[in-house]
Amino acid sequence: MKTDFFTSLNEILQNGNSALLSTIISQHGSSPRGTGARMAVTSNKRQIGTIGGGRLEEGLHEKFPQLLEDQNSVILDFVLSEAEAANLEMICGGSISLLVDPISSTNTALLEMYEKIHQTVVEQKQGWLFSYLPDTTRRESPLKCFISSDQQIVGSWAPDFVFNKGIPEEISFDGQVINLIEIDLKNPQILKAGETRIFLEPIGQHSTVLIVGAGHIAQKLAPLTTLVGFQTVVLDDREDFISEVRFPAIDKRIHLENFDHVFEGMNIDEQTFIVIVTRGHQFDKSVLYQALRTSAAYVGMIGSRRKIKLTFEALIEDGISEVELSKVHSPIGLNIGAETPEEIAVSIVAELIQERSQLNS
Repeated sequence: MKTDFFTSLNEILQNGNSALLSTIISQHGSSPRGTGARMAVTSNKRQIGTIGGGRLEEGLHEKFPQLLEDQNSVILDFVLSEAEAANLEMICGGSISLLVDPISSTNTALLEMYEKIHQTVVEQKQGWLFSYLPDTTRRESPLKCFISSDQQIVGSWAPDFVFNKGIPEEISFDGQVINLIEIDLKNPQILKAGETRIFLEPIGQHSTVLIVGAGHIAQKLAPLTTLVGFQTVVLDDREDFISEVRFPAIDKRIHLENFDHVFEGMNIDEQTFIVIVTRGHQFDKSVLYQALRTSAAYVGMIGSRRKIKLTFEALIEDGISEVELSKVHSPIGLNIGAETPEEIAVSIVAELIQERSQLNS
């Protein structure tokens, strides 16, 4: 199973280790990592996540003792020329701002917060992390607050929130009020209230891809969907096909009794992507029928145009409308001339990335 950043960070802290957490809060120009990218390092030089690699990360490793001992949050700004960018191996003539937070293993409030964030991610729920950004006029330990969609609030900072159906609509602190109704809560960003700046990070509720069928295409596809950040689940009725040997680094493998009730008991919502790559026409038809009865954001099915036509005709006879079928991505994947299982997997994951981007825009 792949490991989420906050799962690893929580493990580090719960084991009594302190960490230096660096988060990109803004970037301009070309950069290998965008706003919201994170990296944490520990005293034993363990690193999780990345903010782009190169000498920038090396510099943070070198400054670890000083920054951790200081116990104050700090913002580090880097402005790079083309020549400097080449030396740093990461940015082409751009700038980047990092929020660097020393997270002590004795800071109970932050330990409880990261434990809650870890639970939120594992349970595939939603939450938001608010960080009070330091400035040059004061030195303070990390002021952070995490709120979950069940309206639990934990952290080292305690602003007030107004909720609507589990979504924060307003944050207030020190006489300042920020209206969140028109804010895109799906993207990390800096919020401003007068001279005060708050960094907002959406947490959890990752998009999930359900790959139904564990044949050659699925075996090539699953590592790619995992690599690009999807929670990846493979389902098949052949137990030997969904073994850990065939799918070693995915989130879950489900052995189905048959394809009659594939999604029974599963939480399928607008963050779920269904990819149908079973071994037979009759299974594809059954799974597609069931998929169209869910709230999945994306449903795609592999197959030749003739097989797709026959499947659609059969589903229309079973009561599925042409409007519903028009939403099915089939033939699946972007049209890049893919032929081999590897190429087909690339075309599918490219389409999934495209659809996820549009969904979260």
